Amino acid sequence: MSLSLRRQPPIPIHIFRKLVQSLSPDELSRLPPEKLPDNIPLDFVEEVPLYSRSAVESLILAANSYHLQQRMAIQEQHGEDVLTALDRAKRTGNKANVKIFRQKLQDLEKLHEQWRSGGEEISLQRLSANVKTLNGLLMDVRSEVAETTQAARLLREQEPELELIPNFDQAIDRLHRHADDIEHLLARYYLIRVGVTHHEMQAKARQIGRLDEDARELGEQIEQLREELERSQALWRRALVRGKSNTEGEQLQTRISDLVAEQRAKEVAISENDLTLWLDAIVDASLHPFTRKKVSRSISEARMSLYTLLNRYCLQQEQSAMQIARNPFLQIDPEDAIRFMLMSEEFILNYFTRKRNQNTAWISDVAQVKMDDLDNLERDILTELKRSSKFKRKG
Repeated sequence: MSLSLRRQPPIPIHIFRKLVQSLSPDELSRLPPEKLPDNIPLDFVEEVPLYSRSAVESLILAANSYHLQQRMAIQEQHGEDVLTALDRAKRTGNKANVKIFRQKLQDLEKLHEQWRSGGEEISLQRLSANVKTLNGLLMDVRSEVAETTQAARLLREQEPELELIPNFDQAIDRLHRHADDIEHLLARYYLIRVGVTHHEMQAKARQIGRLDEDARELGEQIEQLREELERSQALWRRALVRGKSNTEGEQLQTRISDLVAEQRAKEVAISENDLTLWLDAIVDASLHPFTRKKVSRSISEARMSLYTLLNRYCLQQEQSAMQIARNPFLQIDPEDAIRFMLMSEEFILNYFTRKRNQNTAWISDVAQVKMDDLDNLERDILTELKRSSKFKRKG
């Protein structure tokens, strides 16, 4: 084979389809089998004109034989991992996880646009539910980026024979384009998610504000009843009527328990899972190179909303612990409950530790997210958290 022919890329399948329709059998027989695509469908011959089928069948047979020998040579010279990387490059457009993510992202974008325009009655809850659906697909999609990037990196490290260089170059290019395509999908999702998350956190904060006043009034009633209970118990102990039950005290206890239950019902639930999802939205949009410059202002506002809710979460834990510690009727060790009091900073530290451990599933060549970026973001968030109005470092 001449040097110029060796350097020519393989014939794409769509070009080969046109050739078999336009060339004569004699012209087809002179095509180099080694330049035919190695992904010719099994039923391809059925598309070929009858007068050319014999020539095309012979050509495909010779091409299959060549590609099989080529695969065996690559495996022997470069190893199974390189062969797998080359195969991955051929399948970049057929990944089910990416197709599903793309379709659901398009649905989310339409829903988000309708929600923003107010043209349809779409609730924030419905939008948030769709965001969470895509969250469930993130790990697979990020893994696809990481594995694609790793495959391209492995191929770049090889020194193939001259006639294989076009194959390797094309495979590397396909892998890079596939990874870049996914990164742009992720960026589109991160932009929507951080916006929806910000609105969700603001709605949660407003809900908390509406119910706080009711909860404070109930708290005052509970304190009054506790004082009455203490007086009732003191009188009962001095009454010397040991066989008689303290009916008034029991009634007060029941009333206190009812009001405590009512007060807890007024609390807006903030779970650790909620906080993690909100922080994920902020961190991913802050770090991704395709989004970080577009969301700097909204990210700052979203962070403040997060700090407010994180402090509120920890305050709820602390208040629950103190409630347990002060309630003589609950048999729970108060020291076990007080541990929640320093949870704000601990939550952030634990989150970023997990994020570092997951980095192989979401850091790629295309999205040059460096560990330094993650470290800097962690420091920024901790600093802002300490400055927020309700956070106090207790040591």
